[in-house]
Parts: sequence; C-alpha cells; structure tokens
Amino acid sequence: MLSILIALLLSSFSATSVFAARPDASSTAEALEQRWSRQLDQLRVQGHFYDTVRLYPADFEDLSDLERAYFFLGEFGVALRAAQTVVVTRPGFDINGKVTNELQAAQTVRSLASYLQIMRAMRNKLAEIARAR
Repeated sequence: MLSILIALLLSSFSATSVFAARPDASSTAEALEQRWSRQLDQLRVQGHFYDTVRLYPADFEDLSDLERAYFFLGEFGVALRAAQTVVVTRPGFDINGKVTNELQAAQTVRSLASYLQIMRAMRNKLAEIARAR
C-alpha cells in the first residue's frame, strides 16, 4: 500500500519540469541587456517627441480637441517621467547596462516596457486628433 501511495505521489509531478533544461544564465542576461538597450533608445525617441511637440490653440477648430490633446500629452508626460525614474534607479542593472541581478533586471525591463507602451498609446491618440483636424 505504501509503495502504491509513493508511486501515485511521484506520478503527480510533471516530468517536463523535472527534466527541462535550465536556460543558460549568460544568454538570459545578454537578452535582458539587449532589450534594455533597445528600450533606452526608444525612451530617447519618446523623450525627444515630448520635448518638441507643440499644441497651439489656433491649430484646433474645436477646443474640446485641444483639451483632449493636452490630456493625452499630460498622460504621456507622466509615463515618461515614470520611465525615466526606472532608468535612473535601474534595479538589476549596473551603470553600463550589464545585468547584476537577473530577477530585478527582468522586472525592470517589464516595467519600462509598460511605460513605453503607455507612451505609444498616448502618442497614437494625439495622432488621431491631428488626423481629425
């Protein structure tokens, strides 16, 4: 009876998790470093957009469109500042962009990706308003 119980217990474990090969830590770190570098480039582009965009009331026939544009630009700015905070604190990365802690680096990359996604969405909303003019 004990042997049947042990066999049932052992059979409940997933064989794939037991025998799965562990990913190479250096390749994971390299992938995180490459993704971090690409995200920093994207953040520079988004920051340049924020620094150069101008919303003039004369460009809008309907003031509600101007109000919406300022709202989207404000949300863009909030996401940009949050992303810049992530870059300054850079948990899991050193000053040169090398991974120091893989778990923290993965979370940092995910956080930065979410802020970049918000910025893209707000920029798309601004473009929709511009096309409607």
